[in-house]
Amino acid sequence: MSNFWQRAITGVFFVIILAASILIDLWTLSGLFFLVTLIGINEYHTILSKGKKPLPSRMMGFFVATICYASSVLAAADIIPTEGMAIGFASIAFLPVVELFRGKTEDAFARVANAFTGQLWITVPFSLLVTASSLGGVYNGWTVLGFFMILWTNDTGAYVTGRTFGRHKLAPKISPGKTIEGFLGGVVLAMVLAWFMGDISGMYSRTQWLVIAAIIGVFSNAGDLVESLLKRSSGVKDSGNLLPGHGGVLDRFDGVLLSIPVILAYLLISNLL
Repeated sequence: MSNFWQRAITGVFFVIILAASILIDLWTLSGLFFLVTLIGINEYHTILSKGKKPLPSRMMGFFVATICYASSVLAAADIIPTEGMAIGFASIAFLPVVELFRGKTEDAFARVANAFTGQLWITVPFSLLVTASSLGGVYNGWTVLGFFMILWTNDTGAYVTGRTFGRHKLAPKISPGKTIEGFLGGVVLAMVLAWFMGDISGMYSRTQWLVIAAIIGVFSNAGDLVESLLKRSSGVKDSGNLLPGHGGVLDRFDGVLLSIPVILAYLLISNLL
């Protein structure tokens, strides 16, 4: 099977599973992204190991990710107060305590830094995605799906515009294929979709969706470059091989990881103003 058809078939199944999990209810969304979080943490550790970088405890990474993520789910389901999320996120503080007493002393701080990075870059954004799905105390899957629709539109616009008009490299040392023209084309197409998202989702104003599209346009590209930098520094092409033709979980969700915290911060601030 050619790579094109492999990517196409995988992409269709990926979108169907993702959309269905998001739209059914909070628990299906939570279950899917808990699995994605653990796979992402595992891929992150594997990339570090292939780059021969100081490797933090993988099991401790899973443990902290579970506590952190579970607190967000329970808060979103109104089982515990929203403030209870602080307990889960505080579990990240256990990482340096564990790493300081593991292995060689000269590698300890690097292991601490790598452990923190995995949680802050992967676990926290996916936990906040659950929080974003239930802002106002009511679950709205269309809001989360809207984030992904805008992200996919941005990626498609960037690819088409970059292939057609791309002349100026965006970050040639990190990702030679990305262009400034592609970046701008992606943002414009994403904002066109955002213009209609208020009517589709039933939440947030047109202005808020346009701002969300701008955030996704900027930070999804930044997230892609961050993951590319990590892979390049470790001599790895893909984060994994879970999705045939698409790579791993981090390859598919790298644009979400930096976007979601900024989107949630904006929504919380804008709703207070």
